[in-house]
Amino acid sequence: MNKKIVSKVVSGALLCSMIGYTVPVFAYTKDETVYSKLDVSGSCYKTIVSTHIKNKENEDVVKDMSDLLDIKNTSGDETYIQDGNTFTWKANKNDIYYQGESSKDLPIECAIKYELDGEEISPEDIAGKSGNVKITLQYTNKEERMVDINGKKVKMYVPFVVVAGTIIKNEEASNVQVSSGKVIDDGTKTIVVGIAMPGLQESLGVSKKDIEISSDIEIMMDVKDFESNSIISFVTPKVLDEEDLGVFDKLDEIYGQVNTLQSSSKQIEEGANTLKDGAITYSEKSKEFNGAMNQVSEGVSSINSNYSKIDSGINSLNVGSSSLVNGVQQLNSGINELETRLSSLPESVSQLYEGSTELNLGVNSENGLVNGISVLKGSLDATIKTLSTNITTLANTKNQLLEAGYTENDEIIINLQKQITIDTTTLTQLTSEQSQAKLNALDKGVTSISQATQKLEQGLGQLNSATSQLPTALTQLADGSKALVDGSKTLQTGASTLKSGSTSLKSGMKKLDVSTKELTSANGQLTDGATTIANGATDLAEGIYTFNRDGINKICNFMKNNVKNLTDRIEKLTELSKDYNNFTLLNEGNDGEVKFVMIIDGVKKQQESEQIKESVIFDKNDVEENK
Repeated sequence: MNKKIVSKVVSGALLCSMIGYTVPVFAYTKDETVYSKLDVSGSCYKTIVSTHIKNKENEDVVKDMSDLLDIKNTSGDETYIQDGNTFTWKANKNDIYYQGESSKDLPIECAIKYELDGEEISPEDIAGKSGNVKITLQYTNKEERMVDINGKKVKMYVPFVVVAGTIIKNEEASNVQVSSGKVIDDGTKTIVVGIAMPGLQESLGVSKKDIEISSDIEIMMDVKDFESNSIISFVTPKVLDEEDLGVFDKLDEIYGQVNTLQSSSKQIEEGANTLKDGAITYSEKSKEFNGAMNQVSEGVSSINSNYSKIDSGINSLNVGSSSLVNGVQQLNSGINELETRLSSLPESVSQLYEGSTELNLGVNSENGLVNGISVLKGSLDATIKTLSTNITTLANTKNQLLEAGYTENDEIIINLQKQITIDTTTLTQLTSEQSQAKLNALDKGVTSISQATQKLEQGLGQLNSATSQLPTALTQLADGSKALVDGSKTLQTGASTLKSGSTSLKSGMKKLDVSTKELTSANGQLTDGATTIANGATDLAEGIYTFNRDGINKICNFMKNNVKNLTDRIEKLTELSKDYNNFTLLNEGNDGEVKFVMIIDGVKKQQESEQIKESVIFDKNDVEENK
């Protein structure tokens, strides 16, 4: 039930004895207060009805209907003429106050049960006893109605609210408690007030598991020499004001939004599943990338290790090229000296030929200078290719991380960019026109040396075999020697430049190796994070599914079915409350109000009273006090 409605029910019941309800203007309004005396078991033995006819139109004559007996004017000297159940009052423009007795059954019955220390006991036997006492006021709604709710006949009850109260002396009892009510202790006495709404649980059709609306009031206390004062129950059929029905107009708007809530909840569930699938895919791809990074790291370590060998070879090449220049220069001097010493030609040519053969082997053999340069070029080409591949891989990795939500300021992105810059710089150095020109010059010099040594060996061979052709051969030898000197110098220059570049490249390779290891470690952490995200997304999707299934769907179904049914029932209860506007009789066209005051006799000890029913006299003062 709506909390505001429950609040209204309770507060309205507590206040309706003090204030009246707004009613439309009729010829007159009939306000009845039904006073009933109940014995200690709850049986009614006397009922007197006090009636107030509100003569709003200031009529001289007021016609009324009543089935009361022994009707007496309790305020004023207005008289009446009775014709069966019709009473004609000579009102003289005044309100009419009268009372009479009734033998009709009350709409609410009250049964009283007494318990002492957990055992039920009769009211006669409990008087004067000590211990823990519980008094249970069991109210039964007798005003049953068959009404139409959404095309179905349903049993409902006129919505009576009962407020019961009594006063207990603190010297006679302690630890006073009440169910569904309030206990007020002023130091000398305790005022107990409880509330019950018999029949409302059934009328609303709600399960006690959802909300329990009590039909009983329980009063518990620890007593010594037990006695009780009268317990007064105030009963009214007025539960809701007209203004309370405005809440149902707002409920109509809520019903229209229930489908939107259910649809939106389903979209959230689908979005959570999409997030879960994406997170799982991201985790899997991150693991694949982590494997690739491990391979990259291993490759860079291998390159770094192998390049140390290349760098050592370049250093050896640089030293060898310097020795080669010296040797070629010496060879050239020897040739020049040969030209001046033709007399000793045979022996010198033979020695020179042997030297040229060894030189040719050093340059053109499998382990010679030409093959060494070829190996060097191949290693540099492989290094350039590896660096290009690494740059592409690192750039792709950076883009994937940026797409995954990382920013340019994240450490892993900064480290990736640093590595890309180092690799790009190294690659630029290796592939620059200057480097290529130097490498080409080196290759050209080696080629020149190769060609020169071949010519030298050929010339010396010819010289050795045919000294008659010595002048021509010496000329060719001199030319070859000169070319050899030029080529060896070119080789020396290229080897020196290559050494300088190799030193920088070696330093860059070391940095690349360190950075790649750091990147691989960071990516391992990223992979762990991706796994955590995937697990979290899976838990989120499962949680939203459970929330949607066990929460939103149930709420929506409850709103569509239970709440709508509850709304219709509350509106019908309001109609039943309006219709129950008198206890005796009421002329058609007039409005009425009725409330009940049930006074339950107190339990007294036998020596003070034989539990006889107390007499009751309701006079004008009693009526005025209970308005």
